[in-house]
Amino acid sequence: MHARARKNCVVVGVGNPLMGDDGIGIEVARSLRESGLEGNVLILERQALDLSILDQADGASKLIVVDAVKSGRPPGSVVKFRPGAPGSPLLRVPLSHEQGLEDVIALAKKGGTRVHPVVVIGVEPEDCTPGEGLSEKVARALPSVLEVVRAEARQCAES
Repeated sequence: MHARARKNCVVVGVGNPLMGDDGIGIEVARSLRESGLEGNVLILERQALDLSILDQADGASKLIVVDAVKSGRPPGSVVKFRPGAPGSPLLRVPLSHEQGLEDVIALAKKGGTRVHPVVVIGVEPEDCTPGEGLSEKVARALPSVLEVVRAEARQCAES
């Protein structure tokens, strides 16, 4: 059993840093942790999505998931959306995540678990082949992604 959040906001960076741009979520989580994120925020890293994410976010006012997401935009583009929203690119997650976030939320609801407001910050990948490091286009997007996540976290602190 994982410890549960006693934070207003939970940020989960998802991905595999050994698969190129798929590591963007992990890179964001590490950058946020290193730079410090004001407010009552728990920062997690995960290579796969599972129900433990919702368990750890129990009591939080918002869950922010950062991941590589194929949205059909140019590499390095940043998109923000809610799972299940019309036109959501979430079903086109690029790689081998065992479950999609929509699957995790559906399982949680079926099991009676409280589902938190969830926002996804997705970054269009360029190269998700084996290898460490982000492509140049995705690496250049990192400051923008960090600012979008910080803005979402500030909204948690205000609510």
